[in-house]
Amino acid sequence: MLLGRYNILLMDEPGNYLDLPSLEALEGLMKDYGGTILFTSHDRRLVENVAEVIYEIKDSKIIEVRTDEERV
Repeated sequence: MLLGRYNILLMDEPGNYLDLPSLEALEGLMKDYGGTILFTSHDRRLVENVAEVIYEIKDSKIIEVRTDEERV
């Protein structure tokens, strides 16, 4: 797996401790990234603006909350 060419970012709370301009820059970079990003965040604004598919852990189960097609 380490020798392959994969285009995946794994991010844990990427917006923590960032000021607003830095958070907006991060959001833009994440939107423009050409690969897959798997990230966790409590920042609903970041999730809503960046994520195409949202999963939530509820009652010890992972459920799909929304896909990009459901955005209005």
